Amino acid sequence: MDRSRRRRQFNREAEDEKSYRERFRFPLELDDEKKDGESHQSETMNDGNGSDSFIRKEQRRTLFEETKKQEKKDSSFRITKARDIPSAVHGTKKHEEPDENGASGPIRQKPLPGASPLISAIHGTKKEELSKKELSYIEADKEDGGVRQQGYTSPIIEGLKRERLLRAKKEKKRLEERRQREAREKARYDDPYNLKGKQPAPIGHEQESAENEEALPVQETSEKKANLGTASPYNVIMTPYDKKKRLNNRKIETKRQGPKYTMPSIHMLGSDQTDDYGEADGALAGQVVGAFEAIGIPAEIFDYKTNGIIGRFGIKLDRTFRLSNIARLREHLGPNLPFDSFRVIAPIIGTSNIGIEFPLKDPIHIPFSKVFSSSSLKLRKNDFKFVVGKTVDDKIFSYELQKAGHTLVYGNNEIDSSNAIDNILISLMMNHNPNEFRILIASDKPHYEDYKNVPHLFQPQKSVMDPDVLSGLLKELNDRHNQFRRAHVRNLNSFNQRVSYEARKSVIAVVIDDLSELFESNNPDAVKTIVQVLKKGKPLGIHLIMKHTRTDVNIRFEWLQMMQTRISFRDEKSNIIEGSETLTDGNDMLIQIPTSNKALRVNGAVLPHDSKQRVFSHLKHIGG
Repeated sequence: MDRSRRRRQFNREAEDEKSYRERFRFPLELDDEKKDGESHQSETMNDGNGSDSFIRKEQRRTLFEETKKQEKKDSSFRITKARDIPSAVHGTKKHEEPDENGASGPIRQKPLPGASPLISAIHGTKKEELSKKELSYIEADKEDGGVRQQGYTSPIIEGLKRERLLRAKKEKKRLEERRQREAREKARYDDPYNLKGKQPAPIGHEQESAENEEALPVQETSEKKANLGTASPYNVIMTPYDKKKRLNNRKIETKRQGPKYTMPSIHMLGSDQTDDYGEADGALAGQVVGAFEAIGIPAEIFDYKTNGIIGRFGIKLDRTFRLSNIARLREHLGPNLPFDSFRVIAPIIGTSNIGIEFPLKDPIHIPFSKVFSSSSLKLRKNDFKFVVGKTVDDKIFSYELQKAGHTLVYGNNEIDSSNAIDNILISLMMNHNPNEFRILIASDKPHYEDYKNVPHLFQPQKSVMDPDVLSGLLKELNDRHNQFRRAHVRNLNSFNQRVSYEARKSVIAVVIDDLSELFESNNPDAVKTIVQVLKKGKPLGIHLIMKHTRTDVNIRFEWLQMMQTRISFRDEKSNIIEGSETLTDGNDMLIQIPTSNKALRVNGAVLPHDSKQRVFSHLKHIGG
């Protein structure tokens, strides 16, 4: 209970008696004959310090002696120091040792071996004041090389000392070699053409270097000594002369060089298309309106679009006409229209009208130069865009290879399908150098003879039936997969943004001609590689462009699902794209892209053979 609280109590003795009864007595009293009052009086006696306690003084004394901490005894197993390490400021510890007369007194502090006279004077360790014992101690230290063997010698400390001495020797040797090397470089720099007829001194020949220094003018020797003096113990990495030389070399290495490849000029593609192909034939328009009137449907032509090969009349019908009757309208219009093959578009995109598409009697070919120069490809951007041709409404069809993914060219049309693949590849080679775009051609057909020795080739051309035709591609696919996973990226663009220019990966376009031959033959290695590329090649920058010319050979449904972009020529069964049976034979195709749910009718552009040779010769020249 608090002392101040006890003073405020009125009957303190009664309170003490009550509190005593409630307390737990410790230790227990074994003598039951004593009265409680006497035991209470003996237990509540104040000790010498005046503190209350429930244990007798005699018992407390015995308990203290039993629990008292034992004094530390001297042990023979105690390890002493190897030597007392003196301090230049505080000196060593003072030990009480008897002097020569037997009287004990403090020993003078032992200084560092080789300490300066100033420090010795501060601590009183001049040689005149040292005793004989201390002088013998210093002499023994000098005889042992500064390491006195006294008491227990620690192998760890000795090993550290040996390592320290070895490092000091190596550092001294390295600095000496650096000084000599700088001297030779300075002499070579002062006399680059060796006009003085003297060779720089080799390492270790100090006499020859001294003679060379005497032969040099006084000003040059002073500059040389100034440069040599820069190599100090505090600048052990390199001297300022070496730093400047290293920075100059780094600037030369990191200096950005000019472009190694020049892109082919647009003028190599040939002449443009004439502008008179877009005029409509008035007589033909009157016959179309007459065909609708013959079946009792009022119609009106509101526009005409053409790309030079296919024309389209935009027809406005009565509001009461239902678009669900388009299927029957085609059957009734066929005998009345002036052309044999036509295609009904219902409705035209963006309107509520229908369109009648038909081939022109005198088609005008679409030049590749016109398509290239009128699209965004003329800006020569690094966006991996390609052009194929024009749509019926005279718009250029261009698309990005990275969005297109894997492309299937389907249809029994060998010439036009090969020209479509040429348009894709040449569009990409016109705007991308071999470091950005690569081509792998799996075909032995003569159509691809022009691609030989092109710097864009990933590997030499091989036949589709060759077992190793795609072995290098499979290795590249696995390497890219592992590298992208280590870099924590998912696609090619993210990887190229994180690495340097030299470590960037190129986009690879793989041309397989023909896929139907691969299905009929037994080439399991190539088939397995194609399946792997279809599954995980698009984000890694590897895109397949596969041609399938035999419509009687079916393609697996799983493969079709992984081919995002499909190009179909005329197909009676419409196996790939619905509506391809209405196309005309020749340069006429439907293209289904992943970003649209409706196929586009496109006519391919034509690149003349001489223009194609000019482009390839330019590419081979810069590659060689």
